[in-house]
Amino acid sequence: MKRVLGIIICCFVVATAYIAYVIAERQTALQKFARYNDSWAVGQTVSEYMRLEHRLAAYALGVEGVDRDEVRLRLDIMIGRAELLKQGNLRVFVEQDPQRRELLVKLANVLDMLDRELDALDTDRLKTILQSLAALDASMTSLASTAVEYDVALIDAAQEELRQLHLIYTGLAGGLILCGVVLVVLLLRHNRLLNRAHRKMKDLTDNLSEASGELKSQNSRLNHVAHHDALTGLPNRILFRQDLEARLQTALAGGPTALVFLLDLDGFKDVNDALGHDVGDGLLQAVAIRLTKLSREGDLVCRLGGDEFAILTAGLTEQEALDFARIIMDVVSLAYQISEREIKIGTCVGVALSNAHSGTDELFKHADLALYEAKSFGSAHACVFQSEMQTRLMEKKSFEADLRQALRKGELQVFYQPQVNTTTREIRGYEALMRWFHPVRGEVPPSEFIPVAENIGLIHELGGWVLRTACTEAVRWPRRLKVAVNLSPVQFRSRNLIQSVVAILSQSGLEPGRLELEITESVLLDKNEQTLDTLKELKAVGIQIAMDDFGTGYSSLGSLRSFPFDKIKIDRSFIRDITTRADAIAIVELVTGVARSLGMTTIAEGIETEEQFACVKQVGCDQVQGYLIGRPVPAAQLIHLRQIGHRFGSMEDEDLIDAQAVSGRM
Repeated sequence: MKRVLGIIICCFVVATAYIAYVIAERQTALQKFARYNDSWAVGQTVSEYMRLEHRLAAYALGVEGVDRDEVRLRLDIMIGRAELLKQGNLRVFVEQDPQRRELLVKLANVLDMLDRELDALDTDRLKTILQSLAALDASMTSLASTAVEYDVALIDAAQEELRQLHLIYTGLAGGLILCGVVLVVLLLRHNRLLNRAHRKMKDLTDNLSEASGELKSQNSRLNHVAHHDALTGLPNRILFRQDLEARLQTALAGGPTALVFLLDLDGFKDVNDALGHDVGDGLLQAVAIRLTKLSREGDLVCRLGGDEFAILTAGLTEQEALDFARIIMDVVSLAYQISEREIKIGTCVGVALSNAHSGTDELFKHADLALYEAKSFGSAHACVFQSEMQTRLMEKKSFEADLRQALRKGELQVFYQPQVNTTTREIRGYEALMRWFHPVRGEVPPSEFIPVAENIGLIHELGGWVLRTACTEAVRWPRRLKVAVNLSPVQFRSRNLIQSVVAILSQSGLEPGRLELEITESVLLDKNEQTLDTLKELKAVGIQIAMDDFGTGYSSLGSLRSFPFDKIKIDRSFIRDITTRADAIAIVELVTGVARSLGMTTIAEGIETEEQFACVKQVGCDQVQGYLIGRPVPAAQLIHLRQIGHRFGSMEDEDLIDAQAVSGRM
């Protein structure tokens, strides 16, 4: 009996010890279950990272409702999440893999950089940081995925272990149920712990599923944002390029021809400036809707940026493409109702068709050239790319390059044409005219290179050079002779015009009263305070102001009362017909009379015959200029005026100018 009792006691001791061991093992398993919370924390960290990147991108794009404070809030949350990765079990998990450690270092660097620079970030720096954040997207997503896989494995192992422990518990309960209620109570307690652990595991599994779904949704949204325009919702330049590449591959494989329709809105900048960007945005959205409705099945309508749109299609002939382009122009040009305003706007269309050698960039460039060609004809024109457009573009670029080098190479010269008094036929001054002598192109007319110089921004340099050269040359002439220099409308709009003219007068030593600046009537298109102030400031210095080509542009007689002109140049188009048409001589007589009543000098340009000279003298024109008087010549050849003096009457010796050659032009 004692032996049996001893065995029973030993069994109780062993059972008690084993129960203690089992309890310890179950506590360890519960701790493993608790590890599952860390996986959820990693997932939340990645989710917060994506939210930060999205908010930063929206802030960079200027999306309404996203400001710097919101970005700062997301950044602080993300920094806190990143700190959790350095603590407890998460730190152990990260330290197990060198790549995870490296990722954590990069993440900390990017967040620290953003934290330090956020308040002073500009657009370019935002793009750089966004690129740094984007470079970690894949690694962060991989980290979340790895954490989930790692925890799922632990959960499976822990769950299997719990099952075994449950069996052991059940066996011990069955074997020791007769040994006491205490063992039963312990088993029930442990069962309750197990149930609680299962509930936690289920909740954690649901959270992980929700986080995974949110990550997928976030990735989908980011992908859409990356490939679509935020304002119109149309595909952007990235998707345009991808689709065009696919269409070209299909065309090369024997499929239908790929076509690019490129268009922008004529005068859109004026709409933005006059009515505001909100109206401009509404107009872009309305145009996008119309183009989308106009497109056929399989077409892709894109907004490439600003007011530039593109339509990708396939299978059209050149004539069908032109017909479709006309439809596009007709639809776009219909009136729009934007913010209770009626807006009308036009467009031009450039079309490019693929061939066996077309590449993505080449085809887009062809469409751009076709659009440029169409815009050269004015609004509501469409052009299909032809190889001649490429040739013309190359010639245009070559012309511009030669013009940029002309001044440096000494190809430009200043010629001078005399202006004489109609009554006495004495020379009163010279007009400085620019001439370009190219070694290959020969003499290039000013009507060809002056507009190009204005378009490429070279006119300021050329105009300043001509003015400086003319003033330097005029200092050597008799003091009663003036020099007239043309001002381009582009030059006149420069805010530094006054300072530049005054500086040149000071450097050359020419008296301001001997300088005459000629402006065209197109300057008067902007009848604003700046135009009037500029004219008044020039006159205040003592400079004479002349209106060139009067009667051919945009001015009216009323303009002569508003602007302080000293001289009016009657355009050669009236002088040419003055001997044959009564209306021409009537106009010259009218202009001369008005100018006289306003105290202005008149000069007729383009005098080529004695009959014309006699007519302008008869109507009272003060001065004349033209081939009859003298052709434009370099400064070194002004000695020829001695011959003109013999022809037109006696002239004093001071009228005979023997100036040295001055390299230049205007």
